[in-house]
Amino acid sequence: MKSVRYIILLCLSMVVTFATGQNQEQAKKLFNDGNYAEAKPAFEKLLKRNPKNGSLNYWYGVCLYETGEADQAIPYLKYAVERKVREASRYLAMYYSKNYHFAEAEDYWESYFEQMEKAKKPTEPYQTEYDFASMGRQMMRSVKETTFIDSFVVDKANFLSAYHLSPDAGNLFTYDQFFNEKTGTDAVVYQTEMENKIYYAKQQNDTTLHLYESDLLGAQWGTGTPLKGISTTGEANYPYMLSDGSTFYFAAKGEESFGGYDIFVTRYDPEDNRFLVPENIGMPFNSPANDYMYVIDEYNELGWFATDRRQPEGKVCIYVFTLKGKENILNEEAIPAQTLRNLAQLNSISDTQTDDNEVRKGKQRLTATKYNRPEEEKKKDFELVIDDLTVYHTLGEFRSKEAKALAANWIQERKNLQTLSKKLEEQRTLYARSNAQKRSAMTPALLDLEKRVEELEEIVTKTELDARNAENRHLGKK
Repeated sequence: MKSVRYIILLCLSMVVTFATGQNQEQAKKLFNDGNYAEAKPAFEKLLKRNPKNGSLNYWYGVCLYETGEADQAIPYLKYAVERKVREASRYLAMYYSKNYHFAEAEDYWESYFEQMEKAKKPTEPYQTEYDFASMGRQMMRSVKETTFIDSFVVDKANFLSAYHLSPDAGNLFTYDQFFNEKTGTDAVVYQTEMENKIYYAKQQNDTTLHLYESDLLGAQWGTGTPLKGISTTGEANYPYMLSDGSTFYFAAKGEESFGGYDIFVTRYDPEDNRFLVPENIGMPFNSPANDYMYVIDEYNELGWFATDRRQPEGKVCIYVFTLKGKENILNEEAIPAQTLRNLAQLNSISDTQTDDNEVRKGKQRLTATKYNRPEEEKKKDFELVIDDLTVYHTLGEFRSKEAKALAANWIQERKNLQTLSKKLEEQRTLYARSNAQKRSAMTPALLDLEKRVEELEEIVTKTELDARNAENRHLGKK
């Protein structure tokens, strides 16, 4: 009787083992075909039966990573590393790079390369990613202390129109606009405040953009000459020269870029008649995305730059910052590591606003530039232009009850817009960190939220105009 029971148990065990093996092979096939969402539940069940299996931890961890649950994947991938599953190190390296844990990323890449070399497999396909982590680790040591006072999303096609600069800061044009051509490129022209010299990007025979300069000779622009000392392995564009005639900013793609376009600074050496070796200006201005058109408006003590980080296709975000402390380096030992990472990534401009007075004055100067008016130093609850000579800062200044009510609505709608814009910024951050499958699922809601922000921006603009007109009618000015 005992022998019969033993045989039955043995047969059941063989059936379970066979079924488990079949399920694992099916899940592996889905995994190898890139069907991670379908493979994930199968590996989850298998892992519950055998939680100490290194390969199962790796497969399940990768499925989590590839389906937008990267944070949850880490414990499984780390266990797989302990069990000597080589590819788990690569995924951990990618995860830590993406989240600005560059020291950890570099360590995992080195471990992965060591294992690959032992297996006599090539590491060259991953060298760029290792270099990215290594460069990121260096850049984290010199994150700039910067106070950002505003950010706004615009269409990439006409982003230059969002820059409100003083006349002393010069002028920005697209290449086609300035030269009345139709090249269709993203080339930019910077004209100095004296309007007698330009720096611009232009295509060469290799079809990539390179930087030139030209002087005004009478009524004609002279033949453009390449900027000496500025040579990159890729494109160079978005030039800007400070009023000192020496400090020069531009954006380039090349070996020294952290990702896409990076912003660089150099200085002109009049003795050698050439520019010095350009330097990457670092974080938070540069990122794995495209960062460019860095402008310093010394008259208004404001800086500007554009980036497509965390932005949908065709959109860019313009950031405005104050010049106070812009050359200071944050002490990485004096602040929490996650705080430093947030500042380096520029996750939220509110994180940078540690000085309320600096922020308030910066916003006043920014408002003044938009209306081309001198800055006012008095404290303001808000700023609403009534006419060229009159600006209200409190509701008590309104003479018209209708205008006062409209202004109150305008203030509330602005608050609503700020709240909705913050939510949009958070969703774009989540979108940028997600994989293709998760992005596809998020796109409809993201587009709807963007549409709501645009509609609310129109409401805010209209309400402001209605309040202004109502007050002017009451005062007999219209």
